[in-house]
Amino acid sequence: MKLPSEGKSRLVDVLAGPSRERLTISLLRRVVKASTDSSADSVYVVGGGSQVAQICQQMGVNWIDSNSGNLNLDVSIGMTEISQIGNGTVYLPGDLPFVTPGDIDAVIKYSENGHFAILVSSESDGGTNCALFPYQTDLIPLLGPDSYRKHCEYAKNRGILFETVRPTGLLIDLDTPEDLQKCEEIEKGFLKNVGII
Repeated sequence: MKLPSEGKSRLVDVLAGPSRERLTISLLRRVVKASTDSSADSVYVVGGGSQVAQICQQMGVNWIDSNSGNLNLDVSIGMTEISQIGNGTVYLPGDLPFVTPGDIDAVIKYSENGHFAILVSSESDGGTNCALFPYQTDLIPLLGPDSYRKHCEYAKNRGILFETVRPTGLLIDLDTPEDLQKCEEIEKGFLKNVGII
């Protein structure tokens, strides 16, 4: 997570700073709630500063203090911590407005409970909206532009077993004004529901 005050910068032309911050926090809460209601053993949030740490405490999930400015390094730090208890990691970005516990459970099920990697692409921009990294996998986080293709190529080139799946609630992330419009079309009153208006 970025600091909430720095989140959703691509919405600067349609939402003022405080609204973008509220949106960032609301989306995080949706993702954490879906995660805690899923079959995942535990939930960790990486980074985001003291405000996110407080949200994690309120919601009963683990928080890892990492704000290197490098998303892949931050996710790797989280994966290292999780692997110490012998578990694989399901990576989710904090901006999935419609993720459900069932979506997360589907990813875990498709992986045969963490035996091979799962990748879910963003519907809009070629990013990775979910990745299941099995315990002691050679697959590494390659998040950023065109990350879905990079993850797939990395896995293929190294003989890492993986599947691609498309659970509905994992396909849409909210980054752009177009994404925001789509959210309003899917969920009537979306901005009101996330505390913006």
